[in-house]
Amino acid sequence: MNKYLYIVLLLISCSSFSQVDFKTYFKKVDNGFDFLADNNEYCPVSVEVDLELVNMSTTNGNFKTYVIPARSKGVVITTLKAIKAGKYKYNSKTRYNYGDLVTKDTVASAEYIYNLPFKKGKKFKVSQGYNGTETHQKVNAIDFTMPIGTAIYAAREGVVIKVVDTNTKTCVTKGCLEYNNVILIYHNDGSIADYSHINTNAAVVKKGDKVTKGQLIAKSGNIGWSSGPHLHFEVFKQEILKRETLKTKFKINDGTEVPIYLEEKVKYLRKY
Repeated sequence: MNKYLYIVLLLISCSSFSQVDFKTYFKKVDNGFDFLADNNEYCPVSVEVDLELVNMSTTNGNFKTYVIPARSKGVVITTLKAIKAGKYKYNSKTRYNYGDLVTKDTVASAEYIYNLPFKKGKKFKVSQGYNGTETHQKVNAIDFTMPIGTAIYAAREGVVIKVVDTNTKTCVTKGCLEYNNVILIYHNDGSIADYSHINTNAAVVKKGDKVTKGQLIAKSGNIGWSSGPHLHFEVFKQEILKRETLKTKFKINDGTEVPIYLEEKVKYLRKY
C-alpha cells in the first residue's frame, strides 16, 4: 500500500496571450508529479509559474519565469515531490507569451538597420511616427500611408509566428484592434516585427515560414483599427502583459546614406 495519500487540486492555467499555442500540464511520477510544457510555436515562449504547494517541494523553484524552446513537447519545467507521508496539495497559475523574457537583448535591435517595407522604386509618406498624437501615444511605431493592395516586403529576416488576414471590418475606435489583420515576424535577437492592417486574404506567407529581408509577405489594406489605408509597422520586445516598442533605423534612398529614424509627415524613397 502506498504510504502517501495523494490529493490533487485543480490546475489553473491562465494565458496573457490566448492565441499562443502553448500549454502546461502534470504527469504522475513516483511520490509526485512532473510539471511539463508543450510549445507548438515557431519561437520560444516564456511562462511565469506560481505554484501553491502543501507538503510538496519543487525542484526548480517557484515564482519564476521559464523559457520553453520553439516547437518542443514534454519539456519538464519542474518536478513536485511529496515531502513526507500524508496529505499533499498543489495548485498552479501560469501566464505566458512569445519570446525569451529571461535573456532578451534590447541592444541588438537598437543597432539593426531595417529596409523600408515596400518595393524598390516606391515612395511613401509617414503619416504617424514614434509617439504620435493619434494612436501612437507612448508607442514607437510607424504608419506608412499607401493605397490598398500595395506590396509589403519584410524589413528584416526572421520566422513568421502569426498570420491573420481573414478579417474584413474597419473602424476608428480602439475596440477594433481585434479586427486587425497582422503578420508577426520573430527576429534572431528576440524582437518581433508587427505588420498590421494588411488586406483581406492578402498574406503570401504562413506561420512557420522563414523569410528573408526584402521578401514579399503581403499586400496592404485598411482593416481593423484604421482611419485610412496604411501599413502600421512596429518592432517590439514582448513582455508577459505588454510590449516594449523599439525605435528602428532604416536605410533610405539608395541605401548609401547614414540610416535614420523616420520622421512624421516626410516621404521616403526606397531605391535599393
